[in-house]
Amino acid sequence: MRWIWILGLVVCGPTWAETPRAAECTVTRMVDGDTLHLTCAGVRHKVRLLGFDTPEVSRPACATEAAAGSQATQVLRALVATGPVTALRFEGQDRYGRDLGALAIGGQDVAAMMLASGLARPYAGGRRKGWCGSLACCRFRGQRVKLA
Repeated sequence: MRWIWILGLVVCGPTWAETPRAAECTVTRMVDGDTLHLTCAGVRHKVRLLGFDTPEVSRPACATEAAAGSQATQVLRALVATGPVTALRFEGQDRYGRDLGALAIGGQDVAAMMLASGLARPYAGGRRKGWCGSLACCRFRGQRVKLA
């Protein structure tokens, strides 16, 4: 019985996206502060960046979350403009079919830079915390963030 379970895991187990070479990738679109589109060797990928979470822009639960989400998207856009994709690692897909990936731009880890901006919080998967009503969300009000 154990062998049947192992065979089922091997045959039906999770499929991991093959990670393309970073040099072949360019960022083509920002969705929000933690999701973007990449084109790698002619193949398009919608990527949910790993290691952090930012406020939502498409379906914010409050005006403060919408403003903070917009600002996080602007910070990610500015970060991406600083250089080429220098490292990329895919780690499967989420329930929405997005590739889960870690990304470096110009040698800088995107997750670390977003967390340092103050517009993101650590996230390792699972149920996300809401942004409305939390002190984390409220501190973004009117704040301007500069990338170092």
